Amino acid sequence: MYNINDCVLIRKTGTFPKDNIVETPIHGFAYEFGTSTIIGDALKDKLREQYSDNNKFREKLDKYGVYFETYRRTIHFTINGVVADSLYGQFTYPYAIIEPLKHHVNDSSLKSLRVEDTYFTDDMKLSNESIILIPEDEAVLLEEKYGFNGMNIRTYKGSLEDAIKNVLTELGYDFFEVCDHGYRKGLDSGTKDSEMFEFIHEYSKNNGISQERHFYSEINYEDREKRQEEAEKIDELHLKYILDSGLVSEELIQKINELFEIRRYYKSKFNELMRQLIDEVGLDNLLVLTEQFNKMMVDLNTIKKNNKKGYENS
Repeated sequence: MYNINDCVLIRKTGTFPKDNIVETPIHGFAYEFGTSTIIGDALKDKLREQYSDNNKFREKLDKYGVYFETYRRTIHFTINGVVADSLYGQFTYPYAIIEPLKHHVNDSSLKSLRVEDTYFTDDMKLSNESIILIPEDEAVLLEEKYGFNGMNIRTYKGSLEDAIKNVLTELGYDFFEVCDHGYRKGLDSGTKDSEMFEFIHEYSKNNGISQERHFYSEINYEDREKRQEEAEKIDELHLKYILDSGLVSEELIQKINELFEIRRYYKSKFNELMRQLIDEVGLDNLLVLTEQFNKMMVDLNTIKKNNKKGYENS
């Protein structure tokens, strides 16, 4: 039978845990890029005219992604395994955090304990038993940028998933393949997968820890609402940046401004104006303007983050 000492949290990530702290996206001022909610439909129409191949279409569309902050208050881990990158077409992440679960079962920010998705609502300070996996060819640059003082860094070549499995095996932990319902073999009786799955379920119940799925949680609902609200504000700034570029006729600017506030009630008509906008600006110029806008927003994000760090250290 398993016990809490047999359990380890695993997080694949693109963000290095500086100073052994795993930040929530909102605390770390994380950002990403997404299709504009304002010009997105018109842009898709224009790109579809040029790219019938779906992969090329998606690749090109991604290049026009607009900056927005990742408003998410949670950090997520799997237990004793990972979702294979190939299984659901997941993003490929360069780093992995391995941390014994026993250090965090009493954290007040632990909101749900599930083998496929254990999540917390605050930054996590890693223990001295944590291990950070990084690509061997990034080690020198990462050490220069962040320093590795007090951190247990392991480098790897090849597959991150294989590296995680090797570390767990070396440390005496069992490794399982994770999917959206838990472990892939977790429903098969008599397997180690099912034993670990059942242990986590019973431990949660006996210790009053929720097993609520994040997708259905109030936290996720509120974060998605806030994220959409903030993304729409950024998309409005992006549109204004395009209109102020000098590439758009005054006549079209006036039509857009007249319809903008009530665009949801005249979606077809507004999308036609957005197609005219793209025609006047041109796809190549639109890409340049979007890249310039994104750089400006990333620079502002960096300033905000540095100001916050300066305030916390003062």
